[in-house]
Amino acid sequence: MNRQSLAATFAIPAMLLVAGCSEQTESNAQLMAERAAADTEANAEVVGNELREGAIVAADEISEGAAKLSDELAADDAADPDEGDGELDGTD
Repeated sequence: MNRQSLAATFAIPAMLLVAGCSEQTESNAQLMAERAAADTEANAEVVGNELREGAIVAADEISEGAAKLSDELAADDAADPDEGDGELDGTD
């Protein structure tokens, strides 16, 4: 066997092994990308749920604050003996 034949004899199986590793690596990368996408989707859903819950709590707090302010304004208005002249001229 000459040197070229010997080199070709060893090179062909080595190239096949590299090609096999390449396909496996590509398959692993694809699987990893799919799992990362699924994780991102799940995390986005969790964040969306947390934002929705936070918005509900904030709306409840605003409603309670508005009701309290309304009650306080009504009480102040009822306790004010001077109803003024009804003009918005700063003389009331």
